[in-house]
Amino acid sequence: MLLSVRNLCTDFPVKRGTVHAVEDVSFGVDAGEILAIVGESGSGKSVTSLSIMGLLAEPGHVAAGEVELEGKNLVGLPEKEYRQLRGNDMAMIFQEPMTSLNPVYRIGNQIVEAIRTHEKVGKKEARERAIDLLRKVGIPSPEKRIDDYPHQMSGGMRQRVMIAMALACDPDILIADEPTTALDVTIQAQIIELMKEMQQKNGNAIIMITHDLGVVADVADKIMVMYAGAPVEMGTADEIFYQPHHPYTWGLMNSIPKAEVGEKRPLTPIEGNPPSLVNVPAGCSFAPRCPYATDKCRAEAPERVEVSEGHFARCHYAGDESFVAAHAPENSRNQKGAEA
Repeated sequence: MLLSVRNLCTDFPVKRGTVHAVEDVSFGVDAGEILAIVGESGSGKSVTSLSIMGLLAEPGHVAAGEVELEGKNLVGLPEKEYRQLRGNDMAMIFQEPMTSLNPVYRIGNQIVEAIRTHEKVGKKEARERAIDLLRKVGIPSPEKRIDDYPHQMSGGMRQRVMIAMALACDPDILIADEPTTALDVTIQAQIIELMKEMQQKNGNAIIMITHDLGVVADVADKIMVMYAGAPVEMGTADEIFYQPHHPYTWGLMNSIPKAEVGEKRPLTPIEGNPPSLVNVPAGCSFAPRCPYATDKCRAEAPERVEVSEGHFARCHYAGDESFVAAHAPENSRNQKGAEA
């Protein structure tokens, strides 16, 4: 296993108590795999990635659990050692490239710095590699654009630069946090396709974080759905789209616009708001918003149920085929979610 996360818990102490931003998260990613972490804003997706990368802002800290990269536990690792891993063994594409790129430095200088930080190469060789990386990610005239500042590029171009920088030292694992946020649909498709192509060429693993199941329908091997800081369902992409067992996953699928010709169907939003992570409700955290919640759901926290081999759901009724058949989205039973 390239990356193994076991029972990860991340807390942020605040005046009103403790924000349990990540609670009991476990998953594994092998080389060549793409794992998608899906959920609404505030579900703990980004904090999970920052915990893995060792980039939590104080007072945030990993309260429990293990994060192993090729068998090496990263929790509690000294910052000096962590810095050697970042960019070299694992890299991250942040959510907003305009705030991730330094606005007063040319993009070429920023890519060159990433290369020379981890490898003993001269400025000329590093610059040539930076130009080659820009060419690989589809930047036109990279010999000229390498001397541009971030503000001289479009959002899609800046995102490509971030991908080039992340891949500069050929990391084993790449974490992409909402890589298509604020991009138009055409550019979104290009960025996703580019990441998939680079992953197939380099053989690295990718963790893709998004709030939109539709974005990862055609690229993810495995999907982990998170809610209120905890995973509520995890399985292969086919299992999540064809055989989802958690009502929250159903809600996410129902909120995806359908493209069926001649049919007009209203979107079905998930009513209410995510809970406060300082005061998570008793029982199932999704119960206050779940249209199928029972007294048992409101009183008892559900255990993780293995629906089938490798397919888990945290719901009292997961695995109850009659319950799933009665309430699961029609498209999850009749057609692939990607087509939606």
